[in-house]
Amino acid sequence: MRHLILLLLVAFVTSCASTSKQEVSTTETVHKHGDATFTQHLAGSKLLVTEKGLFSVEMEIPAKKLMVGVNTFNLILHENRDRDMRGAKITVTPWMPEMGHGVFSPLTVTEKGNGLYEVSDIVLVMGGHWEFRVNVKWASEEDNVVFDFPLVRTSEGYDYIKVKTPAGFDAVLGTKNPLKELKPEIITKNGKTVKVFTLTVKDVGFELFPDAPMMGWGFDGTIPGPTLRVKEGDRVRVVLKNESSGKHTMHIHGQRKPILMDGVPYLGQKPVKKGESYVYEFTAQNLGTSFYHCHVDSAHHVDMGMYGAFIVEPEKEKFTYDREYIMVLDEWTTKHVHVQDTDDEDAGPEKQGAVSPKKGTQPEHMHAAVKRGKRDYYPKTHNPHNPVYDTFTINGRAFPLTEPVYVKEGEKIRIRFINAGYQPHYMHTHSHRFRVITRDGSYVNEPQMIDTVHIGPSQRVDIILEANNPGIWPFHCHRLNHVANDHIYPGGMLTWIVYEDYKATDEKKDDEY
Repeated sequence: MRHLILLLLVAFVTSCASTSKQEVSTTETVHKHGDATFTQHLAGSKLLVTEKGLFSVEMEIPAKKLMVGVNTFNLILHENRDRDMRGAKITVTPWMPEMGHGVFSPLTVTEKGNGLYEVSDIVLVMGGHWEFRVNVKWASEEDNVVFDFPLVRTSEGYDYIKVKTPAGFDAVLGTKNPLKELKPEIITKNGKTVKVFTLTVKDVGFELFPDAPMMGWGFDGTIPGPTLRVKEGDRVRVVLKNESSGKHTMHIHGQRKPILMDGVPYLGQKPVKKGESYVYEFTAQNLGTSFYHCHVDSAHHVDMGMYGAFIVEPEKEKFTYDREYIMVLDEWTTKHVHVQDTDDEDAGPEKQGAVSPKKGTQPEHMHAAVKRGKRDYYPKTHNPHNPVYDTFTINGRAFPLTEPVYVKEGEKIRIRFINAGYQPHYMHTHSHRFRVITRDGSYVNEPQMIDTVHIGPSQRVDIILEANNPGIWPFHCHRLNHVANDHIYPGGMLTWIVYEDYKATDEKKDDEY
């Protein structure tokens, strides 16, 4: 009997041990790396072993996803005998491998005990491919690991403007993407009024279209930069500050001014380095639509988004209209790899910034991997910039991130086109006509009504469109390969004319009229 009871007790204990082991195995997974054994302690976390096999690093992400904006995640560290690592020094670097750039703001690592470290204040400036490069120092040992997240999106997805089309389909018309307009500070100088604008150049991360991250330089941190609007005869002062990784100037295109105020490097000024500033001041004399842009290594810097609208209004407007839109047109390459210049002319590529081509592609622009050549015909020459454009934008974004043109029946709409790029564009309206009223800021007498207008590089064209045909109508460049994102149609230089009170259910077939 005693033997029977003993056997039952042994069986019971064995059963309990087996059950306990099974329960643990549902939350812990054993990983082998060489002679070391590591345990994954949190269900749903991601465990990686460091390059030399010294440590395991386990990443736990709240809500199981990273997003554009501010993020927090936990790291659990163990050494090769699977013991908690206390007092480790951890450095985490968010990095975009295709862009060759990292995060723009510092993050915080806080030790919570038992090998748990919280990483907070992680600011991801745009969607796309992100890496987290983790360096671990513990006692006399040091090792690294990289966590890879190929697709990071916005927290709530894109705030698309959606409609039901007359044909019964759900369609996206774009997103809200209004241009910023900068209000001047009004000061008095020698008894005269001066309008003062302050613009700060910053490194900018954004998306050309969904999942197409791009690094650029932006006046006031936006691409395009904010619109500057003044009146004819105003005294204007623009203070340019530089907080970016490059050197810049500001040229206000189409305005008469002294040579020291024109922004041409080495002719009127030195390029503005990081931490420096320069003041431009002149009287606004030339009317109409124009724009400003960087004039340092112009083809490259303007291609990185360094432009914005500059509007000089007359004392009395010749034309009447109900609404105004500005469309800055440009073209981009999604394969652009940017490397900033340094002050050290003899520096090798390792000191000129990171170069990281996109996987499977050959970048169309890359600084030379050898010492830069010199030319003796100007104080400074620059590396070649020969992009192949595959994305076309209105106000810095390609469809479906462009913003529709909203109208009401009977309104007159003024649209100011600015071609900040290097290719001609032919903007076309469906089922609407318009009249050209200015070219390069000057009034013109073109009475004919047309539906397509040519805007060449650096040119500005103002039109007035009559909203006389309710509906939802495409508005796009009619070089149709420009209505694409990375060669995929539709996209690119496409937006829509949208009547605010239009309902697709009210649409009638032609034979019903």
